[in-house]
Amino acid sequence: MKIVDLSSRAAVVEEMDRPDSPQELLYRTLTQFQLVNRIFTRYRRVLARSVLQDMAEDGSRSYRLADLGAGGCDIARWLVRRCRERGLRLAISAVEHDPRVARYARAANAGYSEIQVVEADALNGELWEGADYIFANHLLHHLSNEKCIELIRQIDRSGPRQYLLSDVVRSRWAYHGFRLAAAPFFRNSFVVHDGPASIRRSFTLPEVRTLIRAAAPVHPVAICRHLPSRFVIRGGTKAGLHPVEQVR
Repeated sequence: MKIVDLSSRAAVVEEMDRPDSPQELLYRTLTQFQLVNRIFTRYRRVLARSVLQDMAEDGSRSYRLADLGAGGCDIARWLVRRCRERGLRLAISAVEHDPRVARYARAANAGYSEIQVVEADALNGELWEGADYIFANHLLHHLSNEKCIELIRQIDRSGPRQYLLSDVVRSRWAYHGFRLAAAPFFRNSFVVHDGPASIRRSFTLPEVRTLIRAAAPVHPVAICRHLPSRFVIRGGTKAGLHPVEQVR
């Protein structure tokens, strides 16, 4: 087995990020990500306990969520379906910088008028100005440390009710576990290559704490760990964090 250096973030390129990557493989990757996210990211539990629960406390008003680096919008569509079931009103601004991915998302979102796909840089703070919630899945590992710090700082100071920045923990267990789990099921796409590459580009929990401290948030922030190998940076004016949870 090839020994991979996971002691620090790796500057590897994911195939789906290449502007000349074959569109057929890119779109198949986005389709397969629906299952990848469902199995590995725990987004349903995270959003149900934070966004949906918070909205339900006052279901008489409408809310807005900014989904940064939304990809194919499978998570946004799931969230809209849950809101419809509960009679909650949520508008989602799905921010995606890749025009090919944005086109895929718009087609996949047919019938979801609540979701607006915005083709733009996710670090543009004007995109989430006034949003009640800000969510990002697998965005941080695409950014440099400096840009992660700036993103956290901007989001925190914009004062949303809650923000949730979810990504994978870099570890040997996560790297080899994903390779073994994904190889038999995700073929003819970039998933088998890009999943391990994402893990190599991501963070350890001490590194996440360092990013948060450097961002100097003005609102309470916590790092939540989720199995199998996930972290969520959670903060905001209505996050309801206990002092023990907060990053110091």
